[in-house]
Amino acid sequence: YLLTPTNLGYLGLGPIVSYDARRLISDGVLILDPNTSSDIPAKAFRVDEKLLTGYIQANINAELGAAQLTGNIGVQVVRTDQQSSGIAFRNGVQVDVTDGTKYTNWLPSLNLSARFPNDWVLRFAASKQLQRPRLDDLRSAISYGVQFIGPSGTPTYVGNGGNPKLRPYRADAVDFNIEKYFGGSGYVALQLFYKKIDDYILQWRAPFDFAAYPPPATAPLPTTTVGLLDAPTNVGGGKLYGAELAATLPFRTITPALDGFGFTGGLSYTKTRVRNPDGVVQSIPGYSKWVANGTLFFEKWGFNARGSVRHRSGFLGDFTGFGGSPTRRNALKETIVDGQIGYDFQEGSRLHGLSLYLQGQNLTDERFASVADPSRPSTVIDYQIYGRRFLAGFTWKF
Repeated sequence: YLLTPTNLGYLGLGPIVSYDARRLISDGVLILDPNTSSDIPAKAFRVDEKLLTGYIQANINAELGAAQLTGNIGVQVVRTDQQSSGIAFRNGVQVDVTDGTKYTNWLPSLNLSARFPNDWVLRFAASKQLQRPRLDDLRSAISYGVQFIGPSGTPTYVGNGGNPKLRPYRADAVDFNIEKYFGGSGYVALQLFYKKIDDYILQWRAPFDFAAYPPPATAPLPTTTVGLLDAPTNVGGGKLYGAELAATLPFRTITPALDGFGFTGGLSYTKTRVRNPDGVVQSIPGYSKWVANGTLFFEKWGFNARGSVRHRSGFLGDFTGFGGSPTRRNALKETIVDGQIGYDFQEGSRLHGLSLYLQGQNLTDERFASVADPSRPSTVIDYQIYGRRFLAGFTWKF
């Protein structure tokens, strides 16, 4: 049953014993006892959403001096009816519950593009936006009971778990782009963006109406069904802003001697800040402060070759924690190198329409890692080596 020892040298621990737990169970060496804790059935929930969407839009097409102004202005209305059903735990006893809410969002937007004869383009956009919460955040599965709170010992419903009354993230967004095109082959673009975030979702204790949940067999019961729930809650506010510079440049625009060679890529800077009701500031998961990518390519006579580099700085990421529950950790920076070569058979060839290619992904075998403390890289929690990957293939057009 022993496997090759797992090398934890990157933690300074060396190899540790590894074994095949599945074979130990299937051969009867170990006996599998099902997990009957409340954490397991609580994951068997259902979420239903009914969305009714309508919009009105006016298109814009006009002359503005030497520029051609195009775009649209409008408003979208979204009516949401959401409901979650599952198992809740009333003082540790399982009960079937169904709960939800209804709400309406109005989302106005404006999009404008000004195209100038010298191949400059200016774009502006402003809108109200929303992003729906995670489905597991909407689960009705909670644990709850009655606690006596305050100096007078007032009986109050208190629980923790999901939040079937959760609303979407909402934001007011503004974008401004400056773009310069070089014929039909290249461009340079600068994008500036800003989002003022409302109703950001954080894990928080907030008022919650337990009317849809059976009362515990506890005396005395609260005089109101409105209690407190530790769950994903719309309590945060913050901002997200930054800039991105992108370009595609065929080198023949510099000199005909470099015809076929070129570059495409971009660099972006993003800053995120979310403040909870206590004034504590944190980053939004998934966003690196710096992200860069670049590709050098050659395409001529049917041959094509390209090498690419992608880099992102460290970021706060969502991971799968104990029992499959989501948890947030700090991921370290990473740089990925890819490459590809190929050949397209040209007109006049008996194999015209056939293209061959060979790709190499993650050529430097970059690791993915998360740490408990970003200022101390040795506090490793996750460390994954997923290897280099090579692909060969073809396409046929006819």
